[in-house]
Amino acid sequence: MVEEEPYEHTYEDLTDERDYDDDFDEVRTVRKITRYPDLDRARKTASIHSVPQPPQVRVHIVEPRNFNDCQQIADKYKENIPVIINLQLSDADLSKRLIDFASGLTYALDGGMQKVADRVFLLTPNNVDVSAEERRRLLEKGFFNQF
Repeated sequence: MVEEEPYEHTYEDLTDERDYDDDFDEVRTVRKITRYPDLDRARKTASIHSVPQPPQVRVHIVEPRNFNDCQQIADKYKENIPVIINLQLSDADLSKRLIDFASGLTYALDGGMQKVADRVFLLTPNNVDVSAEERRRLLEKGFFNQF
């Protein structure tokens, strides 16, 4: 049988004074360095973003044959879709009623109505703007030369 020797050292005996530093270090000032981005790297890794395209404006064309076609004109106009009314094949009485209806519709919904050719009218909702250049082009070249 092996006899165990009693452990003669205590924890305090094992500590070496050289392992601990009771003195505090003096405070040193640190110089702040501002980093600037590497422009060559930025050029190489530049992100590519798509350029937003303006939304395509749909235009609804109506050649009314009777006054019931007003429903179609009003529905499209209320959906903020510009409407072109071609009255060239409509008789005079129907044309007058349709122009009165279209005038009231555009006024009530704060839109606009423009003549773009003989007996052809463009109804524009309040969120659509027809540029002066586009109006001039329609008048100079005529409505039917656009398509």
